[in-house]
Amino acid sequence: MVIKIVELIGVSKKSFDDAFQEGVKRAVKTLRNVTGVDVIGKNAAIVNGKIAEYKVNLKVAFVVE
Repeated sequence: MVIKIVELIGVSKKSFDDAFQEGVKRAVKTLRNVTGVDVIGKNAAIVNGKIAEYKVNLKVAFVVE
């Protein structure tokens, strides 16, 4: 078995958790055999003193067929 890892960034205007969920949702939609995910970082964009966008950096593992 061979496992490949790709890095993705999930983005949301709601929360870090929502950004994580969006990243995972997109990963399993476009990649087959996803086996795990690791959060490697979080950051946010600030506009006019408020958080405008949440971002979660993810490493997604999947089995190569």
